Amino acid sequence: MILIKNIRLEKDNMKALKKKISKELRIDDNFKFEIYRKSIDARRGIVYNYQVLVDVEIPEKKLAKIKNASYFEEKNYEILPPYKDKTITVVGFGPAGIFCSYILAKYGYKPVIIERGKDVKNRQLDIAEFFRSGKLNEESNIQFGEGGAGTFSDGKLTARSKDFRQREVLKILVENGAPKDIMYEQKPHIGTDILMNVMKNMRQYIISKGGEIHFETKMQDLIIENELVKEIKTNNGNFSSDVYILALGHSARDTFYMLKDKIEMENKPFAVGFRIEHPQKMVNKSQYKIEEESLPKASYMLTYQAEKYNKGVYTFCMCPGGYVVNASSEEKRLCVNGMSYHARDGRNANSAIICTIDENIYGKNLLDGIKFQREIEEKAFKLGGENFFAPVQKIKDFLENKETKELGSVEPTVRPGYTLSKLNNIYPEEITKSIQDAIINMDKKLHGFALEEGILTGVEARSSSPVRLLRKENLQSTKLNNLYPIGEGAGYSGGIVSSAIDGIKAAEKIIKGE
Repeated sequence: MILIKNIRLEKDNMKALKKKISKELRIDDNFKFEIYRKSIDARRGIVYNYQVLVDVEIPEKKLAKIKNASYFEEKNYEILPPYKDKTITVVGFGPAGIFCSYILAKYGYKPVIIERGKDVKNRQLDIAEFFRSGKLNEESNIQFGEGGAGTFSDGKLTARSKDFRQREVLKILVENGAPKDIMYEQKPHIGTDILMNVMKNMRQYIISKGGEIHFETKMQDLIIENELVKEIKTNNGNFSSDVYILALGHSARDTFYMLKDKIEMENKPFAVGFRIEHPQKMVNKSQYKIEEESLPKASYMLTYQAEKYNKGVYTFCMCPGGYVVNASSEEKRLCVNGMSYHARDGRNANSAIICTIDENIYGKNLLDGIKFQREIEEKAFKLGGENFFAPVQKIKDFLENKETKELGSVEPTVRPGYTLSKLNNIYPEEITKSIQDAIINMDKKLHGFALEEGILTGVEARSSSPVRLLRKENLQSTKLNNLYPIGEGAGYSGGIVSSAIDGIKAAEKIIKGE
């Protein structure tokens, strides 16, 4: 295979791309190729930038004279250890737990998985009922159930990690029904509608290999003897095995309280703020400088350092053509998140706009971060009217510290509903003012970000885990030698891909006996 980088075209056209490849390699058009990477450069007009793999043989001397071309050999992901007969219990069936279980099943193990929520089909019904009526199921919602919180997001697959396992994650997703273009798009995403089916297919694969999954089964206690977990107590009986994987989501607050005297953990920084909504057409125009329906829905990622308060503010989990969703998982506490379907055809774009906080804000006692989150979510619940309607405010009113009395051109998308409100007093002053300054300054990078009629929805309080479950280099708990804390809830990842990678790493350690 030959890899060619930096092939630039004004149109996303496969015939033109093949012609350009033929010209670059100085060969006829009798060859096969595939896209390895694709991105859009909108800095000076719209230009598509490709990296392609070409199935052709070219002598080394000739190849050396061709700019941006080189030999390419992709390494197949493979673990080559001796098989060891271990029984394994996995707690949690979000990205970390799913991918850990998937790799274990692939290599001959039969993991037993427990998940406090429901399977994705029944979970979807509970969420639909919540969006319709405001009736919350505390064990089956946007946070809990098959696929974890990531299932009802955007299926965004971006990750800062350069880990080689990232490509294996994408391959597994494609094998289970994700679009093939996630393998090469610069900002790949699946969409909630497709991701639900992918999660179901991965579950069925695990079961076909001898694994088990027990939904609506909540861990209630760890039974410990001689620095080892002996068994897990649940509402559906006890589970015992040689090895235990703790793949909690970061919303498993009751579980963290149960664990705090059993394993070592610490507070960690996280970020809080709001969801911000703009018309998607405005974001497209600002990013592309032209209006062109054939282009992908534009996204953004913005950062700002509020020097006065020494606070970093950034946008996170941006959902083009998406919806703000009520992500509450506890009665009388309200939080929001964002999601998109695969088509990303909603009228609004949304993202989190969040400010980093640490123990100086939320307190230095263990689990004070959770206490702070709950207090903020209780304020949001009351502001919304105590019926799970989310409090919303126009950007102009937020910047001017005024209550919103009427909406403009931007209609909030959050369900089951919203209440016009004032969000300025939810957070400590330094957080609110840092976000205000950020909105004004981010508008200089993305024209229209401070759109007067844009919408802020409260509150985004669960950007990442407020705790870290401590572990050794081999990923075992520092206190319990057969327990592996992994994923986002354990404080070692953020998002689908990084959580999946952490799950795969844990599977490798177990398989290799490390």
